[in-house]
Amino acid sequence: MSVITYKCSKALWLVGIIIPFAITFICIADIDSNNWLTLLPVIAILTAVAVYYCKQCFTYDLRDKAALLLDDEKLVYYIDHQTIYWKDITDISYGKVRGQGLSIFFTVRAEGIRNSSICISTDLVEGNDWAIYNDITERYLAVIRKYSRVLG
Repeated sequence: MSVITYKCSKALWLVGIIIPFAITFICIADIDSNNWLTLLPVIAILTAVAVYYCKQCFTYDLRDKAALLLDDEKLVYYIDHQTIYWKDITDISYGKVRGQGLSIFFTVRAEGIRNSSICISTDLVEGNDWAIYNDITERYLAVIRKYSRVLG
């Protein structure tokens, strides 16, 4: 099977960088001697949000790196530095919040008898949310079928 990669979403630029910087500039333009103390926290928060998303964009989008990678052995979600091996997954499910991307939940085997849950979001991944989910589940099922044939 081939490696499937997804790039970082271009919506990240609009939502994460342009809008906070625009609001910050409007706040700076509105500063006078009476309201600068009340606008300072707003400017600081919006600047922090924009800097965070700039870091995400410069790390993945501008350097032409993948945001999500699916290969025969694992799924790698570079945005949150998550690596999930197909052989460790016991369940895949999803959740959808209106106006946001798809949240894909993985139940994976942990140490001992415990399982842990890992979530990745398609918000920052370029492509159709359902196509991404289908690619993930198809790759998982293909790998599981391959392992079950090998184990007999």
